[in-house]
Amino acid sequence: MSRFILSFLLIFLSSCDSYSVKQIPVVVPAGLVVPEEMVYIPAGEFIMGNAEEPRTLGGKRVMSSAYLIDRYEVSREGYNKFHPEHSFSLKKARWPVAFVMFAEAEAFCQNQGKRLPTEIEWEKAARGTDGRKWPWKIYVAHPNNGFSGFMPEAVDKRPEWISPYGIYGMGHNVWEWVADDYTFDGQAEADRTKFKVVRGGLLQTHLTIQFSPTWFRNWMDPKTKLNFMGFRCAKDI
Repeated sequence: MSRFILSFLLIFLSSCDSYSVKQIPVVVPAGLVVPEEMVYIPAGEFIMGNAEEPRTLGGKRVMSSAYLIDRYEVSREGYNKFHPEHSFSLKKARWPVAFVMFAEAEAFCQNQGKRLPTEIEWEKAARGTDGRKWPWKIYVAHPNNGFSGFMPEAVDKRPEWISPYGIYGMGHNVWEWVADDYTFDGQAEADRTKFKVVRGGLLQTHLTIQFSPTWFRNWMDPKTKLNFMGFRCAKDI
């Protein structure tokens, strides 16, 4: 390999490693104490859904109130403090908790003085205010950086894939329960409370992995327990 090609590769790889997501400047109101593990999201408009996805809000502007949301998905060691019978490998203590049904996720958040985020809150925290498709804005189909996608990773890994509010795991780790029922225009009335929305996981088959866009709405029976289903919590101001 020539010195020129080697130098080019080194520059390219170092530029990829140094990539960081531009953060939205946020001013926390005077007197508001934000817990270390949470992030303050200010009130205001953002673009929700996508015009090409009929089961979303279609790329309309939506107003949200201010709220707090967990910086990371709930980890296995964190969940164990609430459910001591929940066992896990010490090597995977920082992996997102899984095999948790909707009611169990809801109970954990309530025990912490929190709640599950709404869809509006989850999507705003993931995509910011510029309508981006991916939390980190720059799309990478399947980066060759040790990420397979077939196994979860530590909740505080991949700072290069954080959201514009500095939130981890919103698009590449596990699917996350949110508070809302899965509803859409034209849905049969009997199905309107049958499923819960899950957000931010990977779209995968046995051969391929794809990131889910910030607006992508997946759904699951609330009694489901799967190895790729987790959650994070939110809190009113």
